[in-house]
Amino acid sequence: MIIERPERMEARRIFGLDLSKKTFTGCMLDLVDPRPRPPVFDGRMTGDGWLKLCGRLGKDDYVVMEGGTSSAYMARFLKRHSEAKVFLLNPCKLHIIFESMNKTDRNDAIRIAKYLRDTNPESWCLIPITSEDEASMRSIVSSQIFMKETRTKLINKLHAIFNHNGVSYLKKSDLKEQSGRYELAYNLLPTEIAKSDATLVCGQIDSIEMACDSYEEMCRQILLSHPKEALAWLSLPGVGLLTASACVAYIGDGRRFSTASQIRNYVGLVPRIDQSGMKEHIYGVNHFGCMPVRRNIVQAAWAVGMIGTGNTLTEKWNGYVARGKKGQRAAVAIANDLVTIGWTLLKKQQLYNGFGDYEYLKRKLRQLKLMAIDSSMYEELK
Repeated sequence: MIIERPERMEARRIFGLDLSKKTFTGCMLDLVDPRPRPPVFDGRMTGDGWLKLCGRLGKDDYVVMEGGTSSAYMARFLKRHSEAKVFLLNPCKLHIIFESMNKTDRNDAIRIAKYLRDTNPESWCLIPITSEDEASMRSIVSSQIFMKETRTKLINKLHAIFNHNGVSYLKKSDLKEQSGRYELAYNLLPTEIAKSDATLVCGQIDSIEMACDSYEEMCRQILLSHPKEALAWLSLPGVGLLTASACVAYIGDGRRFSTASQIRNYVGLVPRIDQSGMKEHIYGVNHFGCMPVRRNIVQAAWAVGMIGTGNTLTEKWNGYVARGKKGQRAAVAIANDLVTIGWTLLKKQQLYNGFGDYEYLKRKLRQLKLMAIDSSMYEELK
């Protein structure tokens, strides 16, 4: 997934689009015959509406829009049915839009078109147009995260029901097992109403857990369909099924990143720095990066500190702890290492060898039911 960035402006016309759920507003800037007021038009977010837009486009036209929920699908449609070049802008860096005091669909479409016209192509804040396969994988990973978070909220709700009825000595970990939840509700809650309330929540948790199992199987299929990328991430300590599938879905083969700092910035593991004169303040990591990867890679970093088998990253974790860097600080530092090493492995098509051999990877593949991955594709495992 490479960003197609032109070296210089070669367009005859620029179409700036502002999308909503059902409609879009467009502005056409003619660079050959500019007008005082550029024409603005509307369309429907349907196949017929997009085909009507394609009828206005030529091979010398640029189409530009903000990246969003439906923008990637529309961009792929326009690329298939027209000869125009299509670009997606990073909404987090498009200050002319979110800092505007007069936000209307018409004005936003004009600003987007003028941004492309007035900015050097090297400075365009572009994001890649995802393929259908990438969009499907990302949707699965995002849904799996949503289900996990929903399960956590429901267990917290169930725990609150026990607390409200005087059963305050239970831990949330006591409610993780299905049979244990129902048994505790029947035996400890004092009233039938409280028991019915807890039983309904338990039923919701059961449904969510079934959905989580289904999404985990889908994540397994993602790894099976991308074996080289999967092996590179799974060879790292602490990285499991969900973390590896998130990395495969959002990072892919890593070719669109030129340096390790770029991928760390993409994930959102780079600290925020505020400098003025002689004073410099370094804050925690920013949260503008890729949440699915950041969430899972930080959890993998915590797991690195609990691995009993000796490896370079666990030794590094222990070194951080010995120097007083504990908790989230150590986890973020190790997460940066995991992302950097994983990207390097993808680039060089190698496996992590910090354990001294590859028994850790082979054991992990057996545990995750991924033995269908042909590990022998790497020379080290033959």
